[in-house]
Amino acid sequence: MNLHNQMDGFLILDKPKGMTSSQCVYKLRSILGLKKIGHCGTLDPLATGLLPICIGQATKFSGYATDMDKTYEVEVEFGIETDTGDITGKIIKKKDFSSTQKNILTHLTHLEGLHNQTPPMYSAIKKDGNPLYYWARKGVYLFREPKKITIKYVELINFSKNKAKLKISCSKGTYIRSLVEKLGRNLDSLATVTSLKRLKVGKMQLEKNACALDDSKECMIKNILPCDALLTDVDKIQLELEDVKKVRNGLSIDYNAKLENRGLVRIYTEKNSFIGLGLVCENNKVQPKRLLATN
Repeated sequence: MNLHNQMDGFLILDKPKGMTSSQCVYKLRSILGLKKIGHCGTLDPLATGLLPICIGQATKFSGYATDMDKTYEVEVEFGIETDTGDITGKIIKKKDFSSTQKNILTHLTHLEGLHNQTPPMYSAIKKDGNPLYYWARKGVYLFREPKKITIKYVELINFSKNKAKLKISCSKGTYIRSLVEKLGRNLDSLATVTSLKRLKVGKMQLEKNACALDDSKECMIKNILPCDALLTDVDKIQLELEDVKKVRNGLSIDYNAKLENRGLVRIYTEKNSFIGLGLVCENNKVQPKRLLATN
């Protein structure tokens, strides 16, 4: 693999505490000597763990990574609530907390499933030209449209007195801070996040191929994953050479093989080289959607 190809793909970064996702990208841009680099799915400065970094042509697929399910490990303190929803904020409320492990397990089950969740004011969602946290810091609280989220599961790792550690798997757009605050209220108390680590994005796992910001450039390059690494849940098709040429020229092609699901597909050559994403329509035509540039 030549250096150019090595610089197209995804890097699993183990984000350190105290840095923004943008600061991590800025540092990686300097280490790798690249301009075309970004992150998929923002982590707050408090949060650590898996931050997918898209490099070169992989930036074309960053949006699909953002849409994937996430898994987190979160530490919770009951009995307090802050203005930011985590321990970095100012404590605004206190309330006695008393519960059993059995009671907590029951309420964790109630958190699972489909919910409408209102984004917190301390979030990066833009309203009237500025992120919500900009308005929150000015003491301006704006209406936020609730969004549908799915909580796949919530596991209790441990519990002692007024603290707990949880493992949460959820859909895109889920705010763990808001979920923890809801748990506190459901337990007739309050709660805030004291620690947050992202463990998984789709099938990407923190424990596999993760790099730290203080790793060497050579180590990072060695661990760059291919551009289709985050797309393994998407159906795959292979095309003959003539059809590959048509797709690369922006043309739709007939595809007669049966697919259970219409929609997005990964497109490969007969030699199993990834060329990009396409869309399978009702008439079995495949339209090119996001393609890798050819050398």
